[in-house]
Amino acid sequence: METREARVPFRADWHSLLGVSAMPEKLFPTFPYEARVDGGEKPLVKLSFRRFLTRFSFEGSLDFTFNEPHVTYILKGLRGLLILSFAAGDSELLARASAGIPGERSLGKKLDFIAKGSALAVARMAESHGITLGKALGSPEDFVIGGLEPSLLPHIVRYVRLHTGERSFLLEGKGGCDRFTITVVDDLVERMEHDSGSGLSITEIEKGILDVDEVDFEGAELQGRYRIRILRS
Repeated sequence: METREARVPFRADWHSLLGVSAMPEKLFPTFPYEARVDGGEKPLVKLSFRRFLTRFSFEGSLDFTFNEPHVTYILKGLRGLLILSFAAGDSELLARASAGIPGERSLGKKLDFIAKGSALAVARMAESHGITLGKALGSPEDFVIGGLEPSLLPHIVRYVRLHTGERSFLLEGKGGCDRFTITVVDDLVERMEHDSGSGLSITEIEKGILDVDEVDFEGAELQGRYRIRILRS
């Protein structure tokens, strides 16, 4: 069985990893390649991507197990077996992609791409889920956060993406006379508009939803209690 590993910085813990991993139907679609989970008693997973001149696709039934600090997804299909596993460390997330697929060419490079992409998605979504969940009061489409700071904005965006499944949406935050909107199109965070009552400022971001971070919003002067809603999806 061929295996590739990837390590990414991880600013969360086992409980945050478990929280998102228990929802594969929401987590898998955030991977930076096509990944879909069709529900039912035995969920069916479909993965596919095109990289340079090669294409990879796999379809199989899903089983998953949790054993701290590990999460393991086992996909069993007609072509063979594909296993994705993630382990939460003190400051990094270790991802492994393993496959037993007879006749597959250049499997190592494809598994490397799967491991790196899924590692980044799982780490970022677990971090943002853990940070936002304890602060948000309401549903992912309409909630209130007290003590909002600019550093929370990338986590709120990913929290909404994870729980709503929307790749494109307009997120609005209102606090008193203060209002901001963040535009996300096809998992690209395009811009933030902030109207403080004394003027309008526009920040162009143009970064993928997994790559956007606190630095991209540090110029926004936000403080206090805000209501967060999705206006368009």
